[in-house]
Amino acid sequence: MSKSIVLAATMVCMIASCAMFGPPAPPKADYTLVDDFGYPCDRAAQKEWKPMGGTAPVSVARLGDKLALRMPCNFEGTKIDRASWDRSVELDLTTCQGLQFRLFCEDPSPVSGFTLYLQSGDGWYSVRFAPEKKGEWCTIKIDKSRSGVEGSPAGWGKIKTLRLSAWRGKDVDTEFYIADLGLLGADAEIAIVRGESVAKKSPDEAKSVAAFSQNVAQCLSDVGLPYAMISDLDVTAKRLRGKRIVILPHNPSMPDNVADELVKYIKDGGKIIGFYGLNAKLREAVGIPGGNHIKQEHPGTFASIHFTGNALPGAPKVVGQRSWNISESKALKGKSRVAAYWYDDQGKSTGQAAVVVSDSAIQMTHVLITDDLVNKRNMLLAMVGHFAPDLWRKAATRSIGQIGRLGPYATFREAKDGLWWAGLMSQPVTNNVEEATRLRNQASGLCSEGKYAKAMDISAKAQKLMLEAYCLAQKPEKREHRAWWCHSAFGVEGMTWDEAIKNLADNGFTAVLPNMLWGGTAFYKSDVLPVDPSVKEKGDQIALCVAACKKYGIECHVWKVNWNMGSRSSKEFVAKMVKEGRTQVLYDGTKKERWLCPSNPANQKLEIDSMVEVARKYDVDGIHFDYIRYPGGSSCFCKGCRERFEKVLGHKVKNWPEDCKKDEKIKQKWLDFRRSNITKVVAAVSEQARKVKPKIKISAAVFRNWPVDRDGVGQDWKLWCEKGYLDFVCPMDYTPINAQFENIVKLQKGWAGKVPCYPGIGLSCWKPSNDICKLIDQIKITRKLGTGGFTIFNYGVSEAKEMAPLCGKGITRKR
Repeated sequence: MSKSIVLAATMVCMIASCAMFGPPAPPKADYTLVDDFGYPCDRAAQKEWKPMGGTAPVSVARLGDKLALRMPCNFEGTKIDRASWDRSVELDLTTCQGLQFRLFCEDPSPVSGFTLYLQSGDGWYSVRFAPEKKGEWCTIKIDKSRSGVEGSPAGWGKIKTLRLSAWRGKDVDTEFYIADLGLLGADAEIAIVRGESVAKKSPDEAKSVAAFSQNVAQCLSDVGLPYAMISDLDVTAKRLRGKRIVILPHNPSMPDNVADELVKYIKDGGKIIGFYGLNAKLREAVGIPGGNHIKQEHPGTFASIHFTGNALPGAPKVVGQRSWNISESKALKGKSRVAAYWYDDQGKSTGQAAVVVSDSAIQMTHVLITDDLVNKRNMLLAMVGHFAPDLWRKAATRSIGQIGRLGPYATFREAKDGLWWAGLMSQPVTNNVEEATRLRNQASGLCSEGKYAKAMDISAKAQKLMLEAYCLAQKPEKREHRAWWCHSAFGVEGMTWDEAIKNLADNGFTAVLPNMLWGGTAFYKSDVLPVDPSVKEKGDQIALCVAACKKYGIECHVWKVNWNMGSRSSKEFVAKMVKEGRTQVLYDGTKKERWLCPSNPANQKLEIDSMVEVARKYDVDGIHFDYIRYPGGSSCFCKGCRERFEKVLGHKVKNWPEDCKKDEKIKQKWLDFRRSNITKVVAAVSEQARKVKPKIKISAAVFRNWPVDRDGVGQDWKLWCEKGYLDFVCPMDYTPINAQFENIVKLQKGWAGKVPCYPGIGLSCWKPSNDICKLIDQIKITRKLGTGGFTIFNYGVSEAKEMAPLCGKGITRKR
């Protein structure tokens, strides 16, 4: 066949397959591409991007002079829980921040959320995302620091499959387009080493590693410093070449070979910033010896970090950090020095080093947590700037540019003009804007003089004034349910229940949902559950909370974590449950010993009785379900579950547990069985609690995607609303993306029907967790959609001291 015939055939293929109409061309990519989607025809694209079972195939779309992939989501008339495509790759993402690509979706409403999975070794990394806007090209950034981990990945250097998934939200077809898949942060000079090797030894510790790594990553991002997230599975001195600084955010049980490679990196002139524990080989190499692991004597033992003189130029004098323990580090004469000490909540020095500095390393004696976030960012910047002074200028310039970039405003001028109108009705708004303008000019002058740290301090003050002005400009809504979840049975650390509840009332909130009981623990005087020993010393927490709520006019809806016994359950109680066969067993036979089996009648009775006891004993306004579900699709397959399911089925299950997933008829009966176990408890609590206290309100925190989660975790909350078991429902919509939040809340209102839906806003789960503008945005979305209220997670120290008062200035202001 001649070349001209082949070329002609290819052109015909392209013309026939490419969409004639579609979105506008995406903006030009200014990053290194992995896939430009330049496939000659649909068949070629489909060969690379393979649909998972039931998903429609991709097609090529020519948009101007660019090619993109059209990804159809065929939800109408199908049973697929997601539209997914796999792409085989050989990617080494070791030394970059992640991936990025363009995405366009005219109607994202049928999609509850997107996930990009990256297969490596025997596991997967995963990052959730959603487009910020519909009908526009959005840049999606897949940051490795935000990734979850499933199984045992072999590191970011061995990515062999990409899986793009769009999760079903409703039974309506839609489509989206992707273009320009490429690298994110490929030229970063800072590396964060995430201790993924610990996952094999301790999955729970792996979650902490991921969380503290993300804290560091977010702080760097907030000050405009690019970074690469590197798995410790991938660390070599060769791969670290070109990285000026390596940060170790929390690296327990560091493998010896990783420590050896980092020592080589240090000998080659590399610098280390470490948090919490530090490997012995590294301590020797950097001249910072270790010591004991020291636990706090009481909450507040380690409350703040105080820097000495000019020991670390540019660092804040005081940084708030309420740490629960430290890993001792010491200064070595002639090699290192103490730059900061720990102080307690009474303002007294503990004498324990908080930060130690040597020529090649800075070591902080605990992990970086996100309280006092502004000072925390500046402290990390001072650490980085100590080893790379030129980064101060970049950060200071960005800091000045960020002033006024908040809420709907993209520039200082936009913010100034927008808030001017609000200032006509509020003199404090005008005053703040005028002072912020003066400080912004001052910061610019300092930056031009090379006084970068001072310029950043002034910039932070200016931005704080603009932020406060924006909060003051917001308007409250009448007769609105404004609630906070509070995950600690003891309320806000450093506050009494009286102080914490008064703070809510003063700032216009109307309800609190305190977590007072788990599957195996009560923080009150219970006759049903084991009582936590702290109740003897600290008192009955429900009684204390209810008294404060009555005093200040706040509703109290006591929250229970169902089925999960919790980490504070006594070993004796857990052992008793295991011995009696009342705990869960996973599909693969793994025992989940702190989770009670929902099909066990004794466990159902324990759940029901404990919640009804709260309604009977205390003058609460409501009781609130949480974890009222299975942990996932792989449980429970204990011996008791088999016996009870076979009784419902009317015959034996020949291949247990395989038939529950592979035999379609048995699978559907199995899913019904799981749902009925959960629903039975909700129905019984609803009936019995209302008999005890007729005006009590029954509510539940639920997973957000009902069509998928009714099968995935057995949580049929739409049915609970239809049956009248609930008085209100709180879907946990913990996304920082406003478009996704609005989309899912629209769906949830329909599923809830006549029952009020007070969406859960995940403030404390966001990075950063003090994004008051995002919180205001999502409260406004609930108002736009007419939900009648909202529920915020989680009422902790920074939320009580910073976020609630900012809300109280405007969006929830008492009239």
